[in-house]
Amino acid sequence: MSADPVRDAWVEVLGRVRDALAALGPFARIGVALLGSDAVVRAAAGDALLPDRLVLEGCAADLGAGRVAAGSEAGACALVAMPAGDGPAVFCLGLDPAPEAPELIRFARLGAALCGQWAALALKSRAFEKMVSEQAAIINHISDGLIVIDDVGTLRFMNAPAARILGVDAGSSIGKPFSEVIDFDPHITAILETGTGYVDRELRIQSSKVNAHLVDTAVPVFDEHGKIVSIVNTFHEMSRARNLSIRIAGDFARYRFADIVGRSPAMETTLATARRVAASESSVLLYGESGTGKEVFAQAIHNGSRRSRGPFVAVNCAALPRDLIESELFGYMPGSFTGAHKAGRPGRFELATGGTIFLDEISEIPLDVQVKLLRVLQERQVTRIGADASADIDVRIIAASNRNLLDLVEDRRFREDLYYRLNVLRLDLPPLRQRLEDIALLAEGMVSRLCRQWNRPGVTLASHAMAQLRSYHWPGNVRQLQNLIERGISLIEADVIEAFPDDWFDGSAPVADTAPEAGPSMSLEAVERMAIGRAVGHCDFNVSQAAKVLGISRPTLYKKMKQYGLLPADRGRPY
Repeated sequence: MSADPVRDAWVEVLGRVRDALAALGPFARIGVALLGSDAVVRAAAGDALLPDRLVLEGCAADLGAGRVAAGSEAGACALVAMPAGDGPAVFCLGLDPAPEAPELIRFARLGAALCGQWAALALKSRAFEKMVSEQAAIINHISDGLIVIDDVGTLRFMNAPAARILGVDAGSSIGKPFSEVIDFDPHITAILETGTGYVDRELRIQSSKVNAHLVDTAVPVFDEHGKIVSIVNTFHEMSRARNLSIRIAGDFARYRFADIVGRSPAMETTLATARRVAASESSVLLYGESGTGKEVFAQAIHNGSRRSRGPFVAVNCAALPRDLIESELFGYMPGSFTGAHKAGRPGRFELATGGTIFLDEISEIPLDVQVKLLRVLQERQVTRIGADASADIDVRIIAASNRNLLDLVEDRRFREDLYYRLNVLRLDLPPLRQRLEDIALLAEGMVSRLCRQWNRPGVTLASHAMAQLRSYHWPGNVRQLQNLIERGISLIEADVIEAFPDDWFDGSAPVADTAPEAGPSMSLEAVERMAIGRAVGHCDFNVSQAAKVLGISRPTLYKKMKQYGLLPADRGRPY
Protein backbone atom coordinates (compact mmCIF):
# COMPACT_ATOMS: atom_id res chain seq x y z
CA MET A 1 0.00 0.00 0.00
CA SER A 2 1.33 3.47 -0.89
CA ALA A 3 2.52 5.71 1.91
CA ASP A 4 0.58 8.63 0.36
CA PRO A 5 -3.12 7.74 -0.08
CA VAL A 6 -3.93 11.31 -1.22
CA ARG A 7 -1.46 11.06 -4.10
CA ASP A 8 -2.84 7.64 -5.04
CA ALA A 9 -6.33 9.13 -5.23
CA TRP A 10 -5.14 11.92 -7.53
CA VAL A 11 -3.29 9.50 -9.82
CA GLU A 12 -6.47 7.46 -10.16
CA VAL A 13 -8.50 10.58 -10.96
CA LEU A 14 -5.98 11.88 -13.49
CA GLY A 15 -6.06 8.57 -15.30
CA ARG A 16 -9.81 8.84 -15.65
CA VAL A 17 -9.56 12.44 -16.88
CA ARG A 18 -7.02 11.42 -19.49
CA ASP A 19 -9.27 8.60 -20.72
CA ALA A 20 -12.23 10.99 -20.91
CA LEU A 21 -10.23 13.56 -22.91
CA ALA A 22 -8.91 10.89 -25.27
CA ALA A 23 -12.49 10.15 -26.24
CA LEU A 24 -13.06 13.78 -27.26
CA GLY A 25 -10.46 14.07 -29.99
CA PRO A 26 -7.76 12.30 -32.04
CA PHE A 27 -4.77 13.41 -30.05
CA ALA A 28 -1.46 11.65 -30.37
CA ARG A 29 -0.46 12.35 -26.83
CA ILE A 30 -2.41 13.55 -23.84
CA GLY A 31 -0.97 14.34 -20.47
CA VAL A 32 -2.53 15.64 -17.30
CA ALA A 33 -0.83 16.63 -14.12
CA LEU A 34 -1.49 18.32 -10.83
CA LEU A 35 0.92 20.81 -9.36
CA GLY A 36 1.03 21.91 -5.76
CA SER A 37 1.16 25.54 -4.76
CA ASP A 38 4.89 25.03 -4.38
CA ALA A 39 5.13 24.24 -8.14
CA VAL A 40 5.98 20.61 -7.51
CA VAL A 41 4.20 17.93 -9.53
CA ARG A 42 2.02 15.98 -7.13
CA ALA A 43 0.64 13.46 -9.60
CA ALA A 44 0.56 12.87 -13.36
CA ALA A 45 -0.97 10.57 -15.95
CA GLY A 46 0.02 10.10 -19.58
CA ASP A 47 2.54 12.35 -21.38
CA ALA A 48 2.22 15.62 -19.52
CA LEU A 49 4.19 17.54 -22.23
CA LEU A 50 5.00 20.18 -19.66
CA PRO A 51 8.53 21.58 -19.73
CA ASP A 52 8.48 22.50 -16.06
CA ARG A 53 10.56 25.72 -16.15
CA LEU A 54 8.91 27.21 -19.24
CA VAL A 55 5.34 26.44 -18.23
CA LEU A 56 5.68 27.41 -14.62
CA GLU A 57 7.47 30.64 -15.39
CA GLY A 58 5.02 31.58 -18.13
CA CYS A 59 1.93 30.88 -16.06
CA ALA A 60 2.97 31.82 -12.57
CA ALA A 61 1.34 35.26 -12.79
CA ASP A 62 -2.00 33.84 -13.85
CA LEU A 63 -2.45 31.10 -11.26
CA GLY A 64 -3.90 33.22 -8.48
CA ALA A 65 -6.63 34.64 -10.76
CA GLY A 66 -7.56 31.23 -12.11
CA ARG A 67 -6.90 32.21 -15.70
CA VAL A 68 -5.93 29.84 -18.47
CA ALA A 69 -2.56 30.15 -20.14
CA ALA A 70 -1.50 28.28 -23.24
CA GLY A 71 1.73 27.76 -25.12
CA SER A 72 4.62 25.41 -24.86
CA GLU A 73 7.59 24.44 -26.92
CA ALA A 74 6.59 20.81 -26.78
CA GLY A 75 2.93 21.23 -27.60
CA ALA A 76 -0.12 22.83 -26.09
CA CYS A 77 -0.47 23.47 -22.37
CA ALA A 78 -3.35 24.72 -20.27
CA LEU A 79 -3.25 25.60 -16.58
CA VAL A 80 -6.38 26.06 -14.51
CA ALA A 81 -6.13 27.08 -10.87
CA MET A 82 -8.07 24.91 -8.42
CA PRO A 83 -8.89 25.43 -4.74
CA ALA A 84 -5.66 25.11 -2.82
CA GLY A 85 -6.26 23.77 0.69
CA ASP A 86 -4.39 20.55 1.37
CA GLY A 87 -4.60 19.27 -2.21
CA PRO A 88 -2.92 20.32 -5.47
CA ALA A 89 -3.50 23.90 -6.55
CA VAL A 90 -3.16 23.72 -10.38
CA PHE A 91 -4.57 21.41 -13.03
CA CYS A 92 -2.23 21.09 -16.04
CA LEU A 93 -3.24 19.79 -19.45
CA GLY A 94 -0.96 19.02 -22.39
CA LEU A 95 -2.30 17.99 -25.84
CA ASP A 96 -0.47 17.05 -29.03
CA PRO A 97 -1.38 18.19 -31.63
CA ALA A 98 -2.55 21.42 -30.12
CA PRO A 99 -6.19 22.29 -30.82
CA GLU A 100 -7.52 25.78 -31.23
CA ALA A 101 -7.30 27.97 -28.18
CA PRO A 102 -11.06 28.01 -27.33
CA GLU A 103 -11.24 24.23 -27.52
CA LEU A 104 -8.11 23.92 -25.43
CA ILE A 105 -9.60 26.17 -22.79
CA ARG A 106 -12.82 24.19 -22.83
CA PHE A 107 -10.87 20.95 -22.38
CA ALA A 108 -8.81 22.45 -19.59
CA ARG A 109 -11.83 23.66 -17.72
CA LEU A 110 -13.59 20.36 -18.25
CA GLY A 111 -10.55 18.53 -16.93
CA ALA A 112 -10.30 20.83 -13.93
CA ALA A 113 -13.95 20.25 -13.05
CA LEU A 114 -13.63 16.50 -13.46
CA CYS A 115 -10.50 16.47 -11.36
CA GLY A 116 -12.11 18.43 -8.60
CA GLN A 117 -15.22 16.24 -8.45
CA TRP A 118 -13.51 12.90 -8.88
CA ALA A 119 -10.76 13.69 -6.44
CA ALA A 120 -13.20 14.82 -3.79
CA LEU A 121 -15.32 11.70 -4.27
CA ALA A 122 -12.30 9.42 -4.33
CA LEU A 123 -10.88 10.84 -1.14
CA LYS A 124 -14.23 10.67 0.64
CA SER A 125 -14.77 7.15 -0.61
CA ARG A 126 -11.39 6.01 0.61
CA ALA A 127 -11.86 7.69 3.95
CA PHE A 128 -15.27 6.05 4.30
CA GLU A 129 -13.90 2.64 3.30
CA LYS A 130 -11.12 3.00 5.85
CA MET A 131 -13.59 3.96 8.57
CA VAL A 132 -15.87 1.04 7.72
CA SER A 133 -12.93 -1.34 7.68
CA GLU A 134 -11.71 -0.12 11.07
CA GLN A 135 -15.18 -0.35 12.60
CA ALA A 136 -15.69 -3.84 11.20
CA ALA A 137 -12.37 -4.94 12.69
CA ILE A 138 -13.34 -3.46 16.07
CA ILE A 139 -16.82 -5.01 16.07
CA ASN A 140 -15.50 -8.45 15.08
CA HIS A 141 -12.85 -8.40 17.79
CA ILE A 142 -15.06 -7.42 20.71
CA SER A 143 -16.05 -10.38 22.84
CA ASP A 144 -19.79 -9.63 22.77
CA GLY A 145 -22.02 -10.95 20.03
CA LEU A 146 -23.69 -8.17 18.00
CA ILE A 147 -26.54 -8.42 15.50
CA VAL A 148 -28.72 -5.80 13.83
CA ILE A 149 -32.14 -6.47 12.29
CA ASP A 150 -34.22 -3.97 10.36
CA ASP A 151 -37.85 -2.96 10.82
CA VAL A 152 -39.16 -6.05 9.02
CA GLY A 153 -36.98 -8.55 10.85
CA THR A 154 -34.24 -8.95 8.24
CA LEU A 155 -30.72 -9.58 9.49
CA ARG A 156 -28.54 -6.64 8.44
CA PHE A 157 -25.36 -7.29 10.41
CA MET A 158 -23.77 -10.04 12.48
CA ASN A 159 -20.27 -10.01 13.94
CA ALA A 160 -18.02 -13.03 14.33
CA PRO A 161 -18.71 -13.68 18.07
CA ALA A 162 -22.47 -13.63 17.40
CA ALA A 163 -22.08 -16.16 14.58
CA ARG A 164 -20.00 -18.40 16.86
CA ILE A 165 -22.46 -18.25 19.75
CA LEU A 166 -25.52 -18.81 17.54
CA GLY A 167 -23.83 -21.49 15.43
CA VAL A 168 -24.47 -19.84 12.04
CA ASP A 169 -22.43 -18.44 9.13
CA ALA A 170 -22.52 -14.65 9.15
CA GLY A 171 -21.75 -14.17 5.45
CA SER A 172 -24.57 -16.34 4.16
CA SER A 173 -27.05 -15.18 6.82
CA ILE A 174 -27.02 -11.43 6.27
CA GLY A 175 -29.98 -10.31 4.19
CA LYS A 176 -32.22 -13.18 5.27
CA PRO A 177 -35.14 -13.00 7.72
CA PHE A 178 -33.67 -13.53 11.18
CA SER A 179 -36.30 -16.16 11.96
CA GLU A 180 -34.94 -18.29 9.10
CA VAL A 181 -31.32 -17.95 10.22
CA ILE A 182 -31.84 -19.44 13.70
CA ASP A 183 -33.71 -22.53 14.86
CA PHE A 184 -35.26 -21.04 18.01
CA ASP A 185 -37.80 -18.35 18.80
CA PRO A 186 -36.44 -14.92 17.71
CA HIS A 187 -37.49 -13.16 20.89
CA ILE A 188 -36.06 -9.79 19.89
CA THR A 189 -38.54 -9.41 17.00
CA ALA A 190 -41.25 -8.75 19.59
CA ILE A 191 -39.58 -5.37 20.18
CA LEU A 192 -40.75 -4.31 16.69
CA GLU A 193 -44.29 -4.38 18.07
CA THR A 194 -43.75 -3.17 21.64
CA GLY A 195 -41.00 -0.63 20.98
CA THR A 196 -39.50 -1.51 24.37
CA GLY A 197 -36.03 -2.99 24.67
CA TYR A 198 -34.27 -4.51 27.66
CA VAL A 199 -30.84 -4.59 29.27
CA ASP A 200 -28.89 -7.53 30.75
CA ARG A 201 -31.70 -10.05 30.60
CA GLU A 202 -30.85 -13.66 31.30
CA LEU A 203 -31.52 -15.86 28.26
CA ARG A 204 -31.32 -19.61 27.88
CA ILE A 205 -31.30 -21.09 24.37
CA GLN A 206 -31.72 -24.82 23.85
CA SER A 207 -32.17 -25.97 20.27
CA SER A 208 -30.75 -28.49 17.84
CA LYS A 209 -27.83 -26.15 17.06
CA VAL A 210 -27.43 -24.05 20.18
CA ASN A 211 -27.23 -24.69 23.91
CA ALA A 212 -26.34 -21.35 25.41
CA HIS A 213 -26.82 -19.39 28.62
CA LEU A 214 -26.51 -15.69 27.81
CA VAL A 215 -26.75 -12.18 29.18
CA ASP A 216 -28.82 -10.41 26.53
CA THR A 217 -29.46 -6.73 25.70
CA ALA A 218 -31.69 -5.43 22.88
CA VAL A 219 -32.19 -1.74 22.08
CA PRO A 220 -34.58 -0.35 19.40
CA VAL A 221 -33.37 2.47 17.13
CA PHE A 222 -35.94 5.12 16.14
CA ASP A 223 -36.00 7.65 13.29
CA GLU A 224 -36.96 11.30 13.66
CA HIS A 225 -40.64 10.37 13.43
CA GLY A 226 -40.45 7.85 16.28
CA LYS A 227 -40.65 4.79 14.03
CA ILE A 228 -38.43 1.79 14.72
CA VAL A 229 -35.87 1.40 11.96
CA SER A 230 -33.71 -1.34 13.51
CA ILE A 231 -32.89 -3.31 16.64
CA VAL A 232 -29.36 -3.63 17.99
CA ASN A 233 -28.88 -6.83 19.97
CA THR A 234 -25.76 -7.60 22.03
CA PHE A 235 -25.11 -10.66 24.15
CA HIS A 236 -22.36 -12.67 25.83
CA GLU A 237 -22.03 -15.95 27.67
CA MET A 238 -23.25 -16.09 31.24
CA SER A 239 -19.93 -17.66 32.23
CA ARG A 240 -18.21 -14.30 31.64
CA ALA A 241 -20.63 -12.50 33.93
CA ARG A 242 -20.30 -15.30 36.46
CA ASN A 243 -16.51 -15.16 36.50
CA LEU A 244 -16.57 -11.37 36.84
CA SER A 245 -19.01 -11.65 39.72
CA ILE A 246 -16.80 -14.16 41.48
CA ARG A 247 -13.68 -12.00 41.05
CA ILE A 248 -15.46 -8.96 42.44
CA ALA A 249 -17.01 -10.90 45.31
CA GLY A 250 -13.61 -12.35 46.22
CA ASP A 251 -14.68 -15.98 45.80
CA PHE A 252 -11.41 -17.50 44.70
CA ALA A 253 -8.97 -19.99 46.13
CA ARG A 254 -5.78 -18.39 47.43
CA TYR A 255 -4.13 -21.28 49.21
CA ARG A 256 -2.19 -24.19 47.78
CA PHE A 257 -0.67 -27.25 49.39
CA ALA A 258 2.70 -25.50 49.52
CA ASP A 259 1.17 -22.81 51.74
CA ILE A 260 0.13 -25.25 54.46
CA VAL A 261 2.65 -25.39 57.31
CA GLY A 262 3.27 -28.76 58.90
CA ARG A 263 6.04 -31.34 59.27
CA SER A 264 4.45 -33.59 61.87
CA PRO A 265 3.62 -37.16 60.83
CA ALA A 266 -0.11 -36.46 61.25
CA MET A 267 0.01 -33.44 58.95
CA GLU A 268 2.25 -35.09 56.36
CA THR A 269 -0.14 -38.03 56.15
CA THR A 270 -3.10 -35.67 55.79
CA LEU A 271 -1.36 -33.66 53.06
CA ALA A 272 -0.46 -36.79 51.11
CA THR A 273 -4.07 -37.95 51.22
CA ALA A 274 -5.32 -34.48 50.24
CA ARG A 275 -3.11 -34.43 47.16
CA ARG A 276 -4.57 -37.75 46.02
CA VAL A 277 -8.06 -36.42 46.68
CA ALA A 278 -7.32 -33.36 44.56
CA ALA A 279 -6.64 -35.53 41.52
CA SER A 280 -10.13 -37.02 41.71
CA GLU A 281 -13.49 -35.58 40.68
CA SER A 282 -15.51 -37.22 43.46
CA SER A 283 -17.23 -35.38 46.30
CA VAL A 284 -15.10 -34.74 49.38
CA LEU A 285 -16.09 -34.58 53.05
CA LEU A 286 -13.67 -32.79 55.39
CA TYR A 287 -13.88 -33.55 59.09
CA GLY A 288 -12.13 -31.43 61.67
CA GLU A 289 -12.61 -29.41 64.81
CA SER A 290 -13.20 -25.69 64.57
CA GLY A 291 -9.99 -23.90 63.63
CA THR A 292 -8.20 -26.83 62.00
CA GLY A 293 -8.21 -25.19 58.56
CA LYS A 294 -10.99 -26.93 56.65
CA GLU A 295 -11.44 -24.13 54.14
CA VAL A 296 -7.68 -23.83 53.62
CA PHE A 297 -7.58 -27.52 52.69
CA ALA A 298 -10.64 -27.09 50.47
CA GLN A 299 -8.91 -24.28 48.57
CA ALA A 300 -5.72 -26.31 48.24
CA ILE A 301 -7.66 -29.30 46.90
CA HIS A 302 -9.36 -27.01 44.36
CA ASN A 303 -6.05 -25.48 43.24
CA GLY A 304 -4.52 -28.94 42.96
CA SER A 305 -7.31 -30.22 40.72
CA ARG A 306 -8.07 -29.83 37.03
CA ARG A 307 -10.68 -27.25 38.06
CA SER A 308 -8.07 -24.82 39.35
CA ARG A 309 -8.87 -22.28 36.62
CA GLY A 310 -12.56 -22.38 37.50
CA PRO A 311 -14.36 -20.57 40.33
CA PHE A 312 -14.15 -21.53 43.98
CA VAL A 313 -17.37 -20.60 45.77
CA ALA A 314 -17.43 -20.94 49.57
CA VAL A 315 -20.74 -21.12 51.42
CA ASN A 316 -21.07 -21.16 55.19
CA CYS A 317 -24.33 -23.03 55.59
CA ALA A 318 -24.68 -22.04 59.23
CA ALA A 319 -24.51 -18.33 58.41
CA LEU A 320 -27.34 -18.42 55.84
CA PRO A 321 -30.80 -17.43 57.16
CA ARG A 322 -33.21 -20.35 57.28
CA ASP A 323 -35.69 -18.69 54.91
CA LEU A 324 -33.09 -17.77 52.31
CA ILE A 325 -30.78 -20.77 52.20
CA GLU A 326 -32.64 -22.41 49.31
CA SER A 327 -32.61 -19.28 47.14
CA GLU A 328 -28.94 -18.67 47.96
CA LEU A 329 -27.89 -22.16 46.97
CA PHE A 330 -30.15 -22.78 43.97
CA GLY A 331 -31.20 -19.29 42.79
CA TYR A 332 -34.63 -18.00 41.84
CA MET A 333 -36.62 -16.69 38.90
CA PRO A 334 -38.10 -13.17 38.61
CA GLY A 335 -41.09 -12.65 40.88
CA SER A 336 -40.65 -15.97 42.70
CA PHE A 337 -41.29 -14.47 46.12
CA THR A 338 -41.76 -11.14 47.85
CA GLY A 339 -38.55 -9.16 47.76
CA ALA A 340 -37.03 -11.16 44.91
CA HIS A 341 -34.92 -9.26 42.43
CA LYS A 342 -36.95 -8.44 39.33
CA ALA A 343 -34.36 -10.06 37.06
CA GLY A 344 -33.96 -13.19 39.18
CA ARG A 345 -30.63 -14.42 40.44
CA PRO A 346 -28.42 -17.47 39.95
CA GLY A 347 -27.61 -19.56 43.00
CA ARG A 348 -24.20 -20.47 44.36
CA PHE A 349 -24.20 -23.78 42.49
CA GLU A 350 -24.63 -22.03 39.15
CA LEU A 351 -21.92 -19.52 40.05
CA ALA A 352 -19.57 -22.42 40.79
CA THR A 353 -20.11 -24.12 37.41
CA GLY A 354 -16.78 -25.25 36.02
CA GLY A 355 -15.19 -25.13 39.45
CA THR A 356 -15.72 -26.12 43.07
CA ILE A 357 -18.34 -25.28 45.68
CA PHE A 358 -17.33 -25.54 49.33
CA LEU A 359 -20.21 -26.18 51.73
CA ASP A 360 -18.87 -25.43 55.19
CA GLU A 361 -20.83 -26.67 58.22
CA ILE A 362 -22.96 -28.88 56.00
CA SER A 363 -24.62 -30.31 59.11
CA GLU A 364 -26.63 -27.10 59.53
CA ILE A 365 -28.59 -27.44 56.27
CA PRO A 366 -32.31 -27.99 56.96
CA LEU A 367 -33.81 -31.36 56.04
CA ASP A 368 -36.07 -29.98 53.27
CA VAL A 369 -33.07 -28.34 51.59
CA GLN A 370 -31.07 -31.55 51.97
CA VAL A 371 -33.59 -33.23 49.64
CA LYS A 372 -32.87 -30.71 46.88
CA LEU A 373 -29.14 -30.90 47.51
CA LEU A 374 -29.30 -34.67 47.11
CA ARG A 375 -31.00 -34.26 43.71
CA VAL A 376 -28.29 -31.81 42.62
CA LEU A 377 -25.63 -34.37 43.53
CA GLN A 378 -27.44 -37.19 41.72
CA GLU A 379 -28.62 -35.41 38.56
CA ARG A 380 -26.00 -32.68 38.25
CA GLN A 381 -28.85 -30.27 37.57
CA VAL A 382 -30.18 -27.36 39.56
CA THR A 383 -33.69 -25.91 39.49
CA ARG A 384 -34.19 -22.34 40.56
CA ILE A 385 -37.13 -21.39 42.74
CA GLY A 386 -40.04 -20.66 40.39
CA ALA A 387 -38.36 -22.24 37.34
CA ASP A 388 -40.04 -24.80 35.10
CA ALA A 389 -36.83 -26.39 33.83
CA SER A 390 -33.53 -27.48 35.31
CA ALA A 391 -30.11 -26.29 34.26
CA ASP A 392 -27.07 -28.50 33.90
CA ILE A 393 -24.15 -27.73 36.18
CA ASP A 394 -20.57 -28.97 36.31
CA VAL A 395 -19.50 -28.60 39.92
CA ARG A 396 -17.32 -30.50 42.35
CA ILE A 397 -18.61 -30.47 45.91
CA ILE A 398 -16.39 -30.26 48.96
CA ALA A 399 -18.33 -30.35 52.23
CA ALA A 400 -17.01 -29.81 55.73
CA SER A 401 -18.28 -30.43 59.23
CA ASN A 402 -17.02 -30.30 62.79
CA ARG A 403 -19.81 -32.62 63.89
CA ASN A 404 -20.17 -36.35 63.34
CA LEU A 405 -22.71 -36.65 60.55
CA LEU A 406 -23.41 -40.30 61.33
CA ASP A 407 -24.62 -39.27 64.77
CA LEU A 408 -26.92 -36.78 63.10
CA VAL A 409 -28.14 -39.48 60.73
CA GLU A 410 -29.05 -41.67 63.71
CA ASP A 411 -30.88 -38.72 65.27
CA ARG A 412 -32.73 -38.19 61.95
CA ARG A 413 -31.32 -34.70 61.59
CA PHE A 414 -29.28 -35.54 58.50
CA ARG A 415 -30.33 -37.65 55.53
CA GLU A 416 -28.50 -40.93 55.24
CA ASP A 417 -28.58 -40.95 51.41
CA LEU A 418 -27.08 -37.45 51.33
CA TYR A 419 -24.37 -38.52 53.78
CA TYR A 420 -23.22 -41.33 51.51
CA ARG A 421 -23.32 -39.03 48.48
CA LEU A 422 -21.02 -36.59 50.24
CA ASN A 423 -18.76 -39.06 52.00
CA VAL A 424 -17.11 -40.49 48.88
CA LEU A 425 -13.65 -39.20 49.77
CA ARG A 426 -13.14 -38.42 53.44
CA LEU A 427 -10.32 -36.34 54.88
CA ASP A 428 -9.84 -36.02 58.65
CA LEU A 429 -7.86 -32.96 59.68
CA PRO A 430 -5.78 -33.44 62.84
CA PRO A 431 -6.31 -31.00 65.72
CA LEU A 432 -3.34 -28.94 66.85
CA ARG A 433 -2.87 -31.02 70.03
CA GLN A 434 -2.03 -33.99 67.76
CA ARG A 435 0.61 -32.08 65.84
CA LEU A 436 2.58 -30.35 68.59
CA GLU A 437 5.74 -30.64 66.45
CA ASP A 438 4.27 -27.96 64.17
CA ILE A 439 3.62 -25.36 66.86
CA ALA A 440 7.08 -23.78 66.64
CA LEU A 441 6.85 -23.45 62.84
CA LEU A 442 3.34 -22.05 63.04
CA ALA A 443 4.10 -19.57 65.82
CA GLU A 444 7.31 -18.26 64.28
CA GLY A 445 5.60 -17.83 60.90
CA MET A 446 2.72 -15.93 62.49
CA VAL A 447 5.08 -13.64 64.43
CA SER A 448 7.13 -12.86 61.33
CA ARG A 449 4.04 -12.15 59.22
CA LEU A 450 2.43 -9.86 61.80
CA CYS A 451 5.63 -7.89 62.31
CA ARG A 452 5.85 -7.27 58.57
CA GLN A 453 2.22 -6.26 58.34
CA TRP A 454 2.45 -3.85 61.24
CA ASN A 455 5.92 -2.49 60.36
CA ARG A 456 7.22 -3.57 63.74
CA PRO A 457 10.81 -4.68 64.44
CA GLY A 458 11.25 -8.41 64.63
CA VAL A 459 9.94 -10.20 67.70
CA THR A 460 11.20 -13.57 68.92
CA LEU A 461 9.66 -16.10 71.28
CA ALA A 462 11.78 -17.18 74.22
CA SER A 463 12.11 -20.84 75.14
CA HIS A 464 9.67 -20.53 78.05
CA ALA A 465 7.02 -18.91 75.83
CA MET A 466 7.48 -21.67 73.27
CA ALA A 467 7.20 -24.30 76.01
CA GLN A 468 3.90 -22.73 77.07
CA LEU A 469 2.59 -23.07 73.53
CA ARG A 470 3.66 -26.71 73.29
CA SER A 471 2.13 -27.70 76.62
CA TYR A 472 -1.33 -26.23 75.98
CA HIS A 473 -4.16 -28.41 74.60
CA TRP A 474 -5.51 -25.78 72.13
CA PRO A 475 -9.26 -26.37 72.05
CA GLY A 476 -9.53 -23.66 69.38
CA ASN A 477 -6.70 -25.22 67.35
CA VAL A 478 -4.62 -23.12 64.95
CA ARG A 479 -7.15 -20.30 64.94
CA GLN A 480 -6.73 -19.91 68.70
CA LEU A 481 -2.95 -20.03 68.35
CA GLN A 482 -3.07 -17.28 65.76
CA ASN A 483 -5.29 -15.22 68.02
CA LEU A 484 -2.94 -15.60 70.98
CA ILE A 485 0.14 -14.69 68.91
CA GLU A 486 -1.61 -11.62 67.54
CA ARG A 487 -2.57 -10.62 71.08
CA GLY A 488 1.01 -10.97 72.22
CA ILE A 489 2.42 -8.89 69.35
CA SER A 490 -0.18 -6.21 70.09
CA LEU A 491 0.19 -5.97 73.88
CA ILE A 492 3.77 -7.03 74.69
CA GLU A 493 6.16 -4.25 73.71
CA ALA A 494 9.42 -6.17 74.22
CA ASP A 495 11.41 -7.51 71.28
CA VAL A 496 11.52 -10.89 73.03
CA ILE A 497 8.37 -12.45 74.42
CA GLU A 498 9.64 -14.30 77.47
CA ALA A 499 6.28 -15.74 78.51
CA PHE A 500 2.56 -15.38 77.90
CA PRO A 501 0.29 -14.61 80.86
CA ASP A 502 -1.29 -17.78 82.20
CA ASP A 503 -4.82 -16.40 81.96
CA TRP A 504 -4.40 -16.17 78.17
CA PHE A 505 -4.60 -19.96 78.00
CA ASP A 506 -8.01 -20.44 79.57
CA GLY A 507 -9.84 -20.64 76.23
CA SER A 508 -11.45 -17.24 76.50
CA ALA A 509 -11.65 -14.80 73.61
CA PRO A 510 -8.20 -13.26 73.21
CA VAL A 511 -9.00 -9.61 72.70
CA ALA A 512 -12.53 -9.30 74.01
CA ASP A 513 -11.51 -10.93 77.29
CA THR A 514 -8.98 -8.22 78.03
CA ALA A 515 -11.73 -5.61 77.98
CA PRO A 516 -12.84 -4.21 81.33
CA GLU A 517 -15.94 -5.40 83.07
CA ALA A 518 -19.15 -3.81 81.86
CA GLY A 519 -19.86 -0.59 83.65
CA PRO A 520 -22.24 2.34 83.44
CA SER A 521 -19.84 4.25 81.17
CA MET A 522 -19.77 1.55 78.48
CA SER A 523 -22.00 1.76 75.42
CA LEU A 524 -24.51 -0.93 74.59
CA GLU A 525 -22.41 -1.98 71.56
CA ALA A 526 -19.29 -2.33 73.73
CA VAL A 527 -21.13 -4.52 76.22
CA GLU A 528 -22.58 -6.65 73.41
CA ARG A 529 -19.18 -7.05 71.79
CA MET A 530 -17.61 -8.10 75.06
CA ALA A 531 -20.40 -10.59 75.77
CA ILE A 532 -20.14 -12.17 72.33
CA GLY A 533 -16.37 -12.39 72.50
CA ARG A 534 -16.45 -14.06 75.90
CA ALA A 535 -19.18 -16.50 74.91
CA VAL A 536 -17.33 -17.60 71.78
CA GLY A 537 -14.09 -18.01 73.70
CA HIS A 538 -15.76 -19.84 76.56
CA CYS A 539 -17.26 -22.33 74.07
CA ASP A 540 -13.83 -23.01 72.54
CA PHE A 541 -14.80 -21.09 69.40
CA ASN A 542 -17.78 -23.38 68.73
CA VAL A 543 -20.28 -20.94 67.24
CA SER A 544 -23.26 -23.28 67.66
CA GLN A 545 -22.67 -23.60 71.40
CA ALA A 546 -21.98 -19.88 71.75
CA ALA A 547 -25.26 -19.06 70.00
CA LYS A 548 -27.14 -21.29 72.47
CA VAL A 549 -25.39 -19.64 75.42
CA LEU A 550 -26.32 -16.19 74.13
CA GLY A 551 -29.87 -17.25 73.23
CA ILE A 552 -29.63 -16.14 69.59
CA SER A 553 -29.55 -17.95 66.26
CA ARG A 554 -26.32 -18.94 64.55
CA PRO A 555 -26.84 -16.55 61.57
CA THR A 556 -27.46 -13.68 64.00
CA LEU A 557 -24.30 -14.54 65.92
CA TYR A 558 -22.25 -14.65 62.69
CA LYS A 559 -23.66 -11.27 61.70
CA LYS A 560 -22.74 -9.79 65.08
CA MET A 561 -19.25 -11.31 65.01
CA LYS A 562 -18.68 -9.81 61.56
CA GLN A 563 -20.01 -6.45 62.75
CA TYR A 564 -17.64 -6.33 65.72
CA GLY A 565 -14.63 -7.76 63.89
CA LEU A 566 -14.63 -11.00 65.88
CA LEU A 567 -14.55 -13.37 62.92
CA PRO A 568 -11.11 -14.98 62.51
CA ALA A 569 -9.40 -13.44 59.50
CA ASP A 570 -7.02 -15.34 57.25
CA ARG A 571 -3.85 -13.31 57.10
CA GLY A 572 -1.18 -14.36 54.65
CA ARG A 573 0.30 -17.80 55.07
CA PRO A 574 -2.21 -20.22 56.61
CA TYR A 575 -1.71 -23.23 58.76
